[in-house]
Amino acid sequence: MPSAACDFKMSTLAKGRIGVSTVLGMMCGPYFWAGMADMKGRKFSLIISLFLHGFTDGLGSIISNYWGFIICKFFNGFSLGAELALLFTYLGEFQPCKYRDKILSLTELPWSCGLIITASLGWAIIPLDVNYQTSTMFFFNSWNLFLLICSLLAPSIAIWMIFLPETPKYLAETGEHKKLIDLLCQMYHENTGLPHDNYLEQLRKLNSPAIDNLIIRAKSFKESPNRPTFRQKLKDFSKLTLELLQPPHIKNTLLVGIVTYCTTSAYFTMVFWLPEIFQRFSIFEERFPDKLGSVCTVSEILYSKNGTLQVIDDNFEECSSHLDSTVFFHNLILGLACLPPALWLPFCVDRLGFKIHLIAATLLSSLLVFGLLFVNNSTQNLILSCLFEALSSVSITIIFCTVVELYPTHLRVIASAFATFIGRIGAVVGISLVGYLIDDYCVLLVAIVGTHLCVATLLGYFIPIQRTRAAFEKKEMEKKNDEQISVEMNIRV
Repeated sequence: MPSAACDFKMSTLAKGRIGVSTVLGMMCGPYFWAGMADMKGRKFSLIISLFLHGFTDGLGSIISNYWGFIICKFFNGFSLGAELALLFTYLGEFQPCKYRDKILSLTELPWSCGLIITASLGWAIIPLDVNYQTSTMFFFNSWNLFLLICSLLAPSIAIWMIFLPETPKYLAETGEHKKLIDLLCQMYHENTGLPHDNYLEQLRKLNSPAIDNLIIRAKSFKESPNRPTFRQKLKDFSKLTLELLQPPHIKNTLLVGIVTYCTTSAYFTMVFWLPEIFQRFSIFEERFPDKLGSVCTVSEILYSKNGTLQVIDDNFEECSSHLDSTVFFHNLILGLACLPPALWLPFCVDRLGFKIHLIAATLLSSLLVFGLLFVNNSTQNLILSCLFEALSSVSITIIFCTVVELYPTHLRVIASAFATFIGRIGAVVGISLVGYLIDDYCVLLVAIVGTHLCVATLLGYFIPIQRTRAAFEKKEMEKKNDEQISVEMNIRV
């Protein structure tokens, strides 16, 4: 964003609109993609969203109009919302309960690696001397090249996903028994190296009428998928959403909704603006090498209209798209800082549980945000920013993992979509507040973000998630008989 500021002649408020447009797209997407995932499958929905992601990024890289770029970012966010929501569903539906928390926790690791790779690519590409302009106001600079190269990743993954299977749970729910048996046999073969027939033989030895009936159906019947129509799905979503807002689930829904709102608002507020903050510190330390200052001091001196000094004006006559190398270095360090908690969470979540991690992450994040008022230079700001990024991203991952534990199977997809929707509202509010407050009311902004995280810490204590894996498995065992009866009845029907 700092690189594009001169080309689009963006004020602080205009920069905020880019972030808001992306998050608005993410906010509009959850229910749409959840419906498509139930009608067309998790795999199909992920593939479409990845292709849309790549297309909008690629188109945005060659558009030289600010509002056209805003529209591209909106649809980019629309597709990104599907990837963030459906990834947990797609991955989780392949895992047994025993490994699910650990596997889902591992999704934090590629997120961290993505931050590192993106920062490295930006450092390698954006400083390049790429500057093409025409008399028709078209331009293509190094940041456009960076965005164009990044746009290639999503469609590449989409092509790869074409060769991956649909989830077993979806195939079972839609009555595609032959595909389900074939997929389970293939998973057994890849995990053990043994032939498919061995798996079928082991299933028969269970002497379960439901499983025997499933095998017979897979071999004997020409099946047609039992997929709902759009109208049916809309009706089901309305019914399930109302169920979330009624006893016995309303308490959990309110707690998860508020905690998701607070943590997501704080996370997007800080993460979206961190490159801009790094750039402001770079300019400040270059122009005032003997001065010390916090984030708010820097913003007041450089940009505030209420201050006695306003070094940066809005006429863009002396605007430079050059970024100091420290900006790229700080973004790279920011990504590296996310690796330790991303590695810690999968190995410790079973022993300590999600609740202690959620409370600790949000509490420490709030202290780090308030600490931004007391930093004196860019190095101290970098340290606090790195710690905040690492802890707050973990807290968001934990929240979406706990949805699996809090709700029964038939409510998990809609609960995830609802939590995502509420979280995106928080992100829109947070990013908008920064655009309005960071220049002239920075202290108030920091207080709002820190208070959000304090609220998340307090309410996180009351979310009734099991403290450890052992407690969760005990709870699951209590429901096992009822679920088995339900599965057998569905298969017989």
